[in-house]
This record gives sequence, C-alpha cells and structure tokens, in this order.
Amino acid sequence: MDRLHRRKNLRTGNSAPPSAPHLAPGRRLVLGGIAATLAGLPPARPTLAQTTLAQPSLPQPALVQARPVRIGMITSLSGPFTALGESMRAGMQLLLAQSGHRLAGRPVEFLVEDDLARSEEGARKARKLIGQDRVDLLCGVISSGVALALRDVVTEARTPTFLLGSANDLARGAASPFIVRPTKTNWMLGTTAARWAHEKLSGARVLTVGSDYAAGREYIGDFAATYQQLGGRLGRQLWTPLGSADFGPLLTTIAAERPEAVYGFFAGSDAVRFLRQWKEYRLAGRVPLFGAGAFFDQEDVLPAVGDAALGALGTFHQSPTAPASAAFNQAYMATGKPLPGEFSTTGYVCGQVIRATLERADGDLADWAKACGALFSAPVETAFGTMPFDPRNGQAILDIHVNEVRRGEDGRMVNTVLHTYEKLRDPGPDA
Repeated sequence: MDRLHRRKNLRTGNSAPPSAPHLAPGRRLVLGGIAATLAGLPPARPTLAQTTLAQPSLPQPALVQARPVRIGMITSLSGPFTALGESMRAGMQLLLAQSGHRLAGRPVEFLVEDDLARSEEGARKARKLIGQDRVDLLCGVISSGVALALRDVVTEARTPTFLLGSANDLARGAASPFIVRPTKTNWMLGTTAARWAHEKLSGARVLTVGSDYAAGREYIGDFAATYQQLGGRLGRQLWTPLGSADFGPLLTTIAAERPEAVYGFFAGSDAVRFLRQWKEYRLAGRVPLFGAGAFFDQEDVLPAVGDAALGALGTFHQSPTAPASAAFNQAYMATGKPLPGEFSTTGYVCGQVIRATLERADGDLADWAKACGALFSAPVETAFGTMPFDPRNGQAILDIHVNEVRRGEDGRMVNTVLHTYEKLRDPGPDA
C-alpha cells in the first residue's frame, strides 16, 4: 500500500511544499534546504569548454557550502518504462546515500518527477522543477523523445542538465552548452552491433524489428546503415507501436521470412512481452537474435523472461560482468536489489558525474562554463569505467561491450562480456 500511495503522489503531484518539516513520500525526496539561482549566459558559444559566462556577484565560499544543492530528476515512473525509471531513481539514491546526502560539502535535496514516458509531460515537469522548485540542476530521462523535448526547455532556462536519454541528435545538431551526457548515444550501440554481426555472421541476411519511436528508429537505422556499408544484407524492416501487447502477427511474419538473424530493439515491458512470445513461437534458439542492450536488460528484462533470451547478443555500455561494475554490483545488491542493469547503473553513474562536477567546481555551479571545463579536464571514474567527455558536445566517450546472455552458476541469465569496443566516440557535430 505504501508503494501504491507513493505512485499516486507521483502521478497527481501531491506533496508538501519544500519548506515543510515533513514531506509526503513519492514524487519529492527531500534531503536538504533551498536552491541556488543559476547565472546567465551570452548567446555566442563555440564549444562547451570555450563558453564565457557573464559573471554575477558570487556568494562567499562558506555561504555556498552552507546552501543545499537541489537536484531534480525526471524519469518514467508509469507507462512502458516504469521498471526502468524506478531502477534509475534507485541508482541515484544509492549514490546519495553513500555520499551521506552531501556533495562537495553541500547537503542535497533530491526531487523526482514522472514524465509518463511522454515528451510533452517531460517538458512540463522540467518547467515545473526549474520555475517552481528552482532546482540547481536537472538529470534523468529514459525516452529519447522526452530527452529531445527537454533540450530547448533547459537551454532557454540555462539550467545545467545531466541528460540520460540517448538520442543521437543531442550529441550533434541539438547539442546544448547546458547538457552533459554521461551515457551512450543510440549510434554507439547500433553501429557496434552491426560490426559484430558482420564479422561473426559473414554478411548474413538480417531482418530488423523494433518499437516505432525515436530510440527504436535510431537503433535500427544505425545498425542497418553500418551493416550495409560493411557489405551485409538486410531483410525486411518490421515496426510495432510502443506499448504493444500482442506480437503474434509480427512473429508470424518473422518465421515466414526465414531470416538468418534478427536485430531488434524493445525496452521495458515491451521487451519482456516480445521475448516471452519469441519463445512461445519457438524462435528462441533457432534464429540468432541481436539487439541494443536494453532489449536484454539485466535487471528489468532477463529476470522476467527466464531462458527466452538465452544465447542472445546485445551491445551495451553496461554489463554486470565488466570489471568496472563490480563495486557497484555489490553495493546495489546489498540493498536487497537484483544484479543491476542499465538504468540503475546509469542513475548511479549520473550521480558520480554530478559529484565530480561539483567537487571540481568547489561546490558552485554559478559559473557553468568553468564547471564544464573542470569536468572535461580529466576523466571520471564510474561504474561504466573510466569516462572522458567530448568537449564539443558534453557527450561521454564510452567502452561498448558485446554481451551474450548466458546461464550463470546459480541458473540465472547473465549478460556476459565477449568483446569490448574501447573508447567509442559519437561522430558528434561532424556527423
């Protein structure tokens, strides 16, 4: 009941005001006091690292340290990505708990809003967090569509934002001086899957299938473009609406097409339903299945589908068997959670990058250009591994793993690293 009550609060926006001594649980997780006001920017800016900000009168360091830093997270806590959003929030909460709810000497307030996996709702919640709750910075987002919708909102408001939605254009034409991306782009996963498939399948005919929304279109498109450039052969491209429940007609078509392999992208509950039905239609184990990592997410998909994904291959910046994830895996599971997947790890890594930014900026984000320069000056050690940033666009440069779903010693399905494409950099503004 308590969980349902919290979910209701998230959806209806019911919560106590920030000054109340005791706040309602759910939408707002308050850990401190009041927020700072962000500084202004002149319009011209060639790169994130080169921007010069108008300098306001800054408070004394002691006053900055005394003020809480207010962090707003936007994520999906209802709709097809509910489990993913809950995992993202849990990862950030773990990082804050390990940090004693203080970053760079400042107490932290953590406010969470549900975007319902809808672009317009995400933009509305961003405006609320910025204008009403007066957060110091924003973070989060699962859906690429929501991430793109937030771009203009945070840029116009000049709000530092650590955006986790993986839309390609946010590292390219829509890159913003106020957005840092401590996650992958969709291109990073689509192109590496194509490279691996071409090498291992010798150019076999591959059918593609995916959810028909921004991320699905990019994953499938980037895979197809790279695979064809390498000389691979493509079969039909099949699409289904986000939130589909019955994949029967799609799976019947796949079986009739008799492809040599299938590359797909589904996430959250869509991935669970597709993989269960993939096994029911007796395609599991008969047709090689490739996909972007969220299709076979360790935490939010594999436990729900049993051995339906056994043998599947996914390219991902996250793997529970990657050495860099070991400490986080242990800490996360110690809280009673399962072996972590992408979104719990992403939430935790986002917290690590926010912490590094604040520490390198002496706890003060008023001069955002200076804070970015400090962040980009050296890599950050994270649960994804050593993470440098591209100063052209604030995009993380990442190791991308090829994972195979294997049966672990305890019988659980585990994403196991077969190969790593090291330090992959999105083409960025030059794409």
